[in-house]
Amino acid sequence: MESQIEQLKSLVDNANKILITSHISPDPDAVASVLLAGTTLQANFPNKKIKMVLEEKPSKNISFLDNYSVLEFKSLPQAVQELHPDLLIMVDAMNFERCSRSDAGSIRTIVNQLSSKIVAIDHHEELDVEEGALYFNKKNPATAQELYELLFFDLKLNKPTGYAQTTLLGIISDTARHKYDNHRHRETFKIVSELIDAGASIEQLENKTERYSAGQLRAISAVTANIKDSGKGYTYSFIDKDSPDHSMSQESKVSALKAAAEIFTSQFARNFENNNWGFIIYPELASGPNVYSVSFRSVTGGIDVAALAHKLGGGGHKQAAGAKIQANSVQEALQKVQDAIQQSKN
Repeated sequence: MESQIEQLKSLVDNANKILITSHISPDPDAVASVLLAGTTLQANFPNKKIKMVLEEKPSKNISFLDNYSVLEFKSLPQAVQELHPDLLIMVDAMNFERCSRSDAGSIRTIVNQLSSKIVAIDHHEELDVEEGALYFNKKNPATAQELYELLFFDLKLNKPTGYAQTTLLGIISDTARHKYDNHRHRETFKIVSELIDAGASIEQLENKTERYSAGQLRAISAVTANIKDSGKGYTYSFIDKDSPDHSMSQESKVSALKAAAEIFTSQFARNFENNNWGFIIYPELASGPNVYSVSFRSVTGGIDVAALAHKLGGGGHKQAAGAKIQANSVQEALQKVQDAIQQSKN
């Protein structure tokens, strides 16, 4: 690992232009990780040109984070073409397909033409790591923790303003406030203690992030109305593209659907009747009219949902994973998921 740290230090030292990005449909850990990496490098290397770019805005409003305004939301191929980075860092992701809806292939082409160096810092199950990337993954519960250890323990960089709140948000969001088993719990709780001592507050972060609009509550109502016990050990639910409200803007509808999916996966997928795993299907509106997302959850030691997601072209963790499905209807998407489940048993 020391040689990897030295390689990373050398890549950062030798780069004049650095681009930092994360996955599409960014969750709080993705956004927090981009901010933590970017603001730390800016604070320690003020003469370098550092850009933090995401293709999409998060579904949750986390604009209260320090330095949030420095984030740029634009096409990643466009950002790469404009900056011509010497170093491209992906956080909470391990390949360009996860970071761009527009054209991962063009990013790869431009990066190869520029001879840009690539770093991937992630915590998901390893799958299709970008070729040539310097890859870091200790299987921490959140990429924000992965970065905290890498930046401040290994590279010994100075901490930027807002680091405590930003890191804590990434950790508590991806762990659902430490709800899941964590093989690195000692390291996690040590870091969380440091962040709280530095002034960050779990209560204040939760109060700001766990807020729901009327449209989101209608979507949650639709999801709970559709909850089904499969009779085969798993729970599922779905929401169609016509829900929750025809009059909502596209952005509001995307936010409502994601909020409903998060509530279901967090509270019901593993806890309905006697089932200990499950999934939800909902329209992935940002990808087009015939694309659905499936999000799986299971208890530790149970079904490996990352393997299921992989069958559908996705990935994630053994207990939390997802995929995108091409389908003409939510029922067709549901059938594809159930077929994958059946195939996994054969």
